[in-house]
Amino acid sequence: MKKLLFALLFIPLIGMAQDQKLPEHFSCLEYFMGNWKSETTGKAGKGIGKQSFTTEMNGRYITLNVETKFDPSEKYPEGELHIDKGYISFDGFRKKIIYRQFNIEGYVNQFVLDNSKEGVFVFETEAIENVPKGFRARITFEIVDENTFKEGFELAAPGKDYSGCIYNTWKRIK
Repeated sequence: MKKLLFALLFIPLIGMAQDQKLPEHFSCLEYFMGNWKSETTGKAGKGIGKQSFTTEMNGRYITLNVETKFDPSEKYPEGELHIDKGYISFDGFRKKIIYRQFNIEGYVNQFVLDNSKEGVFVFETEAIENVPKGFRARITFEIVDENTFKEGFELAAPGKDYSGCIYNTWKRIK
């Protein structure tokens, strides 16, 4: 009897926990939904990462959870762990997709999806917290195939061009 009562109460909750279909304004990001693993290279060295794209609050937001473990280096003999959490929203007044990224190092980036074409998504900062004025950042996602995309994170000092910082090749986890 207890098992039947548990099943009747719990099974409907499982269905409610499933991700919902993305709203139309996020349809261009449908490809990225789910779990990913990466090989990473960049200024911090080589590493491996994991990332997830999920929806929250009735599909109003896309949440990104990213964790990258870099190999040991002279500066970080134990290896370096980078964590960031992001929220993608839609600004209905500007008709723009906004990505807010919170990094373990204390940086907060607010990107706007701009300059995109089919299969290539370019997010450029419109605001950054905890860095000197004038710095810019850019994230580019480029779809390679149905289960692979490349990501580049670039920085630009005031008055300078962008230079590469971190590059990931993400593979879908099935």
